[in-house]
This record gives sequence, C-alpha cells and structure tokens, in this order.
Amino acid sequence: MTIREAGKGIVTNRKRICSYRIGFINSDGREDETELDVCNLAELEEVYQDFCKENGFRQNTVIYVKR
Repeated sequence: MTIREAGKGIVTNRKRICSYRIGFINSDGREDETELDVCNLAELEEVYQDFCKENGFRQNTVIYVKR
C-alpha cells in the first residue's frame, strides 16, 4: 500500500515533530523499516518519497506506519 493509505488515521497534523516507524518491502523483497520525523501526513509523503528515490525502493510497498 502507499504511505498515505498506511498512515491514514495514524499520522495526525501536529505543530511539533513526531517520529513514525514505516515498515516496507525493500528492493531485495525483504521486510525493512525506517523511522522518519515529520509533523503531518503531507510531510511524511514527501519525505518518504525522497527516501524511496534515494534508495531505489518502490513507494507502494508500505506494510505499516506506527507512531
């Protein structure tokens, strides 16, 4: 699923930065995890998109988002 789908209802709009753990399938087909610090879902989408581009990961392999 996408980061927006996985983060819906979990990532909230805040004035302060929160850390979110994102589980995803990496380019080797294995489950992996990263942690990103953002304030809202729009920012998470942007940061995750950059993360995927830098690492050569597909953006639609998100398994979960946890706060």
